[in-house]
Amino acid sequence: MFNSSDAAQALPDKARFLIHAEHGAPLNDFLAIAAIDPDITVLDVIGPPDRPHTAVVELSPGKARLLDEHFRQSATPSHQLSIEPDRPLSMFDSGPFNEL
Repeated sequence: MFNSSDAAQALPDKARFLIHAEHGAPLNDFLAIAAIDPDITVLDVIGPPDRPHTAVVELSPGKARLLDEHFRQSATPSHQLSIEPDRPLSMFDSGPFNEL
């Protein structure tokens, strides 16, 4: 039998994403907005304190799509933020090791 708790486990309401500043875009501006948005949880900030370049955030996939659309519509080539899913990193991929 399928119940609502099964649905909650099957479809997470929040996931981790990376917000990245391209070409020196002001990530601090985004972080100020994220601090007051209850739908966004900032988990980590990467880069110098005065010029961070990446934020690890937790939010719903729907909110991530909205941010992606907003970033694409409001971006100029030299002033842009991007968002992508936070995927686990591994030392090596599944293929054989290739020496340089």
